Amino acid sequence: MNPNTFRNLSYGVYVVSTWDKGRPTGCTANCAMQITAEPATIAISINHDNFTNGCIKDCGHFAVSILAEDSEPSLIGSFGFRSGRDTDKFAGVESEIVAGLPVLKAGCGTIVCKVLSSMETATHTVFLGEVIEAEPRPGTPMTYAYYHNVIKGKTAKNAPTYIKE
Repeated sequence: MNPNTFRNLSYGVYVVSTWDKGRPTGCTANCAMQITAEPATIAISINHDNFTNGCIKDCGHFAVSILAEDSEPSLIGSFGFRSGRDTDKFAGVESEIVAGLPVLKAGCGTIVCKVLSSMETATHTVFLGEVIEAEPRPGTPMTYAYYHNVIKGKTAKNAPTYIKE
């Protein structure tokens, strides 16, 4: 099996956020998808080792900030290569509260969800969320291919698409 094949699947680049006992936290993710239109439902996949995973479970809500091609690449690193256990990832980042959750001002849209259910895999939790707010913003969504081929970004160890170099 050649794991590079999975990089040909279409992915976006997102920051998934939630609350850690009143403090905003989040992580970079490449796995978010719409499941249904009525009612609007989104699924995300977050590694068990990511601090954000437990925070989503505790909070019962999550938000998805859809990064755009012109989003600062440093956002991906800040939210993807450091842990919210010991880092305030929102420090110095333009953010706002939408439907009660922290979201980035950068990007081309935000989606806020209430967790409906979750499914555990060997390494990740798949959260199913009912959309309670969704707002588009101008911009072209950043794809995972754009992140790798144009920005020359790396993949975090906890990402579903991580391939050991």
